[in-house]
Amino acid sequence: MITLEEITHAVALIVKGEKPQLLVDDLNTNLNSETVRDHIRSAFMDLGVEVEFSGKGLQERGVVIDVDEERMMQLGFSPDTQRFGQTVVKHKQ
Repeated sequence: MITLEEITHAVALIVKGEKPQLLVDDLNTNLNSETVRDHIRSAFMDLGVEVEFSGKGLQERGVVIDVDEERMMQLGFSPDTQRFGQTVVKHKQ
């Protein structure tokens, strides 16, 4: 099972452009009363990237739908590492 620290670390690597995607076993698992999906969404949002989840079961994906360039630059990230429609989260197959 993935931990909050692993989510935070993986999301930071993705936003830096050092990792293409976060692969997860189950987006519905609860961690501290929220789902893994919710924690992933929040971690991306904290770094200026909005992610939307769509699909069902093993086909569910997290996709970039917006980038707050100003927020990313404030945090020292390049907004060019993220693009609209980019899949950043998916199930392990």
